[in-house]
Amino acid sequence: MTPRQLRYFLEIAHCGSFSVASAALRVAQPALSQHVASLESELGVMLFDRRAKGVTLTPAGERLKQRAASILEQLDALKTDVAGPPGKPRGPVRVCLSRSLARVLVAPLLRHVERELPDVRLLLSSALSSEVRTALETRQLDVALMPNAFELPGLDCTPIYEEGFSLFGRASLFERPGKTIAFSAIGSRPLVAPDRDHDLRRLIERTAIDLNCPLNVKYEVNDPDLNYALVREGLAFAILPASATLDLGMHDAAIAERKVIRPAITRVQSIVRVPGEAQTAAAQAVGQALITVLQALVKTKLLGGRIITAQP
Repeated sequence: MTPRQLRYFLEIAHCGSFSVASAALRVAQPALSQHVASLESELGVMLFDRRAKGVTLTPAGERLKQRAASILEQLDALKTDVAGPPGKPRGPVRVCLSRSLARVLVAPLLRHVERELPDVRLLLSSALSSEVRTALETRQLDVALMPNAFELPGLDCTPIYEEGFSLFGRASLFERPGKTIAFSAIGSRPLVAPDRDHDLRRLIERTAIDLNCPLNVKYEVNDPDLNYALVREGLAFAILPASATLDLGMHDAAIAERKVIRPAITRVQSIVRVPGEAQTAAAQAVGQALITVLQALVKTKLLGGRIITAQP
């Protein structure tokens, strides 16, 4: 298996046709077919279903597609690391941020990297925890910041930041003024929450079971923007990280926040990598940059919660 074969394979998968890929790559179609046949023989599987009007990936081909792009990117990063000035991080780094913190972190992180790591190029995304794990396991990410990573075995996680939760709702819907609310007092209020595959939903439901305080989850919505829209419209309350006040209009005077107590609900955000995976200097530097940016946001009170470690 060679890098050339992987590049040819990816181009064919992208084009859906040997002939179209042949023209794009400027490689004779028989030679292209030979490279793919050699790759299939080495792997012992068929990578494409050949059809009259093109090709589609087999399940094995889909798995190779997920890994091949990552392998080629790592090879390119290796060349960059070896050829570049010693000790100077450079090259692309694929980073995924927890959706609950992404909008708060993205601008400060980009500013920090542009200033301190000018030769590093960030490829940023945000996703749910389950999606992050899949992307890490298929080597589509170098670094991720995600909550409750300890629940996902087989990942290398370093706890960084602990955040608390509050109940958000229209101010007019709260019975009395205040800054806190006991978990048991949430009662039968209609809630909007993610589905049960989401770490936030599992967290609040565990607490509800432990206290024998059933919750009234009226709406299941995985999109934060839609969650906040329902809260703003007074259709539901939401149990969310306190950092929600920094984003998407939750600081609106019409929306009230009550910190959840007795018990306090908290979760830990961790920097996560694939164990045993060689980290480029750039990926290591970005991990430290995440810590530095989080520390600065907490110190200046732009982000609630607390930092729980100083090393990536």
